[in-house]
Parts: sequence; C-alpha cells; structure tokens
Amino acid sequence: MKVSEVLLFEAYFDDLRVAVLDRLAQFVGSDNTEISTEEFRTALAQDGFLMSADELVAALNDMQVVSNATVDSITPAGNIPNDMVDPEVDPEEPEVDVSDMAGDQALSAVKDQLPT
Repeated sequence: MKVSEVLLFEAYFDDLRVAVLDRLAQFVGSDNTEISTEEFRTALAQDGFLMSADELVAALNDMQVVSNATVDSITPAGNIPNDMVDPEVDPEEPEVDVSDMAGDQALSAVKDQLPT
C-alpha cells in the first residue's frame, strides 16, 4: 500500500468519524435509545458516505462510539442530554424575573440621582 493511499484512507476515516459523531448526536438528542441501522446508514449516505450495513457496523465497532451495533439496530454509548427536551428545574429554587429586577434597579438609580 502506498503512502498516499494510507493518507487518503486515514482522511476518509477521520471524516467518517466526524459524520458519525454528528449523526449520533442528532439521533440521541431526539430521545432515541436505539437507532435503526438502515436509517443511520441512509443519513450517512446523505453526508456522502455510501456503505453497506455490515461495513457500517464494523466501522462503528472500530470507532468505539456505540455500545452495541448490529445489522438491525445501533445503541449509542452513553447518553447525551438534550437540555431543550428535558430541562432540569430545581423545584426548591424560586423563579427570578430578571426584567423586573433590572427595572427596579434602574428606578432606584434614577431616584438616587434626583435632588431632594
């Protein structure tokens, strides 16, 4: 194998890794715990990475970004929290209206500037 072929293969694999991580983030962010391999393969094909399901499973296992990859489904490794879907609200913490606070502070500053 020539050096240029090795470099081309490494560049392709790096680009594929970026595309896989991006697509995984999109799927996990939409609250999916398992992803259809065919659906994921189609999404990668839209990014320009055409491969069979077996090639995709082998690549995902080599990248170690999934906990389980089969021809039928992909289970991402770990959980990427989606704060927009599941906002963490502390029930003990009172809600603060920042605009009211700013208005009160501005009114107080104006009153301090007025002659008495």
